Amino acid sequence: MVERYQRNLEALKKIDGDLWQKLQRIEGNERFEVFVGSDPADINIVDRKLNIPFYDSAIGDTEAKLKELAPKMARPFLCFFGIGNGILFKALFGAKGINRIFVFEPEIETIYIAFHLCDFSKEIAAQRLIVIDANRFNSAEAMRLVKFDDLLVYLKLYDLVVTQPIYVRYQRMIETINQLMIDAIVQIVKTHGNDLEDALIGVDNFLQNAETMIENAAFADLGNQKNGELAIIVATGPSLTKQLPLLKEIQDYATIISVDASLPILEKREIAPDIVTSLERVALTAEFYENVSDEFQKKVGCFAISALAHKKVVEAAKGTKCLIMRPFGYMMVFGLDRHGYAGVGMSAANLAFEIAFLMGYKHIALIGQDLAYSEDGATTHASDHIFGARDPGAAKYMDTEEKIYFPAWGGKGSARSNSTWALFRNFFIQNIADANNRTTTYNCTEGGCHIDGAIDLPFAEIAARFVDRSAPKKQIALPQPNPKTVRAEKKRLKKVIDAMIKTGEKAIDELKPLQKEIVDLAASLEKEDRQTQLANADFKTICEINAKIDKAKKILEDGEFMKYYWDSLRAMVVSQELNIAKITTRIPTNETEQKEKHLDYLFAHRWWFFSVKGAIETQLKILKKQEWRA
Repeated sequence: MVERYQRNLEALKKIDGDLWQKLQRIEGNERFEVFVGSDPADINIVDRKLNIPFYDSAIGDTEAKLKELAPKMARPFLCFFGIGNGILFKALFGAKGINRIFVFEPEIETIYIAFHLCDFSKEIAAQRLIVIDANRFNSAEAMRLVKFDDLLVYLKLYDLVVTQPIYVRYQRMIETINQLMIDAIVQIVKTHGNDLEDALIGVDNFLQNAETMIENAAFADLGNQKNGELAIIVATGPSLTKQLPLLKEIQDYATIISVDASLPILEKREIAPDIVTSLERVALTAEFYENVSDEFQKKVGCFAISALAHKKVVEAAKGTKCLIMRPFGYMMVFGLDRHGYAGVGMSAANLAFEIAFLMGYKHIALIGQDLAYSEDGATTHASDHIFGARDPGAAKYMDTEEKIYFPAWGGKGSARSNSTWALFRNFFIQNIADANNRTTTYNCTEGGCHIDGAIDLPFAEIAARFVDRSAPKKQIALPQPNPKTVRAEKKRLKKVIDAMIKTGEKAIDELKPLQKEIVDLAASLEKEDRQTQLANADFKTICEINAKIDKAKKILEDGEFMKYYWDSLRAMVVSQELNIAKITTRIPTNETEQKEKHLDYLFAHRWWFFSVKGAIETQLKILKKQEWRA
């Protein structure tokens, strides 16, 4: 048993150091006692404090749970509350199809016992079994769990199974964990989106901006321009107005990174930011710059703009520009790494945080980052916001039944938010967790929502602690690129575009014949009702076409195709695969159910092939229309 336990600990140490340390501190059983029967699987645990056994019959209860889980055995991941004696999970890993199991356990001593009873070392090392200390589970941890690539299209199948009745007494904890997981799944699904048009707009915008990006300053140069240890990120929430006098007072001594929407507000107060961020793909964002004088814009050290932004936004920024790519395959293939990769969040403030972290700031202070309506519900943004303090885009949620509340700044009460701000907040939570070993984040908004991981402190306190007023900061000044480098990068751009076109045209040639087969067969089947389909359909042909579908879909595993097209197709493919997963994980119990599964699979892929082929064709048109290719 001791050797088994040590193997488990050794594997865990590389995956979850915090849980490993807690287990290291346990010297033996205190609250729980283990009883082993004659059968190796007959192992019960008794809670001596409550005088309650975990199982009525260890073997019988495990067999009953396995029978209950039988319809879910084709799912690639399962989530449980309660590790028990661990034998259930050893049995589940023997089932074909289950790739990962997440287990939330509230008692560290129970994990200690299960790790003595079962050798999970291989599953832990491969992260097939992830045991979570339920007491420290939070939003960032939930996001980590749902980010496994192999689980993405199955996330809508999530549920949380309580392993034994003894765990029901943790009902409140179970409900909290369940909600955190649901929120994380909603976040990841919304992040991938379901809007193919939006994804292709991003491709088009990037290609229109590519030459401008190459001709201007690179993010690699901005990364060397850190001019202090404190970066203040200025958003446009209702609380910003009260922070502006202090911001103006310290502007010469602290790095100011402003979102584009705050720039007109800062001009009115004569506060020149070091960096201004833009992320949106729509032309409307250009108005933030059009409402600021050219003279003031030239005082800004750098406009850090997503390379996915609308061309009008890029043109409207009149000072030094630095266009930054996102870590998408169709951007990374160009090898333009000196221009950097950032902007995985969904707001200009999320981008500002990433930039501050990548530049190496030890302290990041957020102001105007309410992510909530004002306390009286009257405003959505700071006064002097160009679309008004009650921006119609955000205010519309106030008139709906959407009721989203988060803990308020400072821990007093709650603040009303909306689904869009909730997404921004979740990205902050994840980014803060990822940056925690290098950067401390302070929420100095003094209003709105609390952001998990950030320390709520008044802006004046942070200014007093970290702003050195003895000497003004160094101004950010980015060098322009070498003409030889520009020419080389433009040449590479054209070469890769040609390769993308060739790969896309090859994919169309492969998909087109099968798409016609699927459409023709589905159309003939739809002339009959479901009962007639089940009775008369040629299931040999249906199964053959379904096999062709599976083979054709392997195009999404092809390296060349993936790096050129996946990030533009992803929103649409993930949206459809989330629904197809409900079909593929069904376990038929008779011939009729098997036939229904084949039919449903065929019909689901009629739209899949139409969408994928159409998306590739649209991207090809975008690639071919670029004037600079001539």
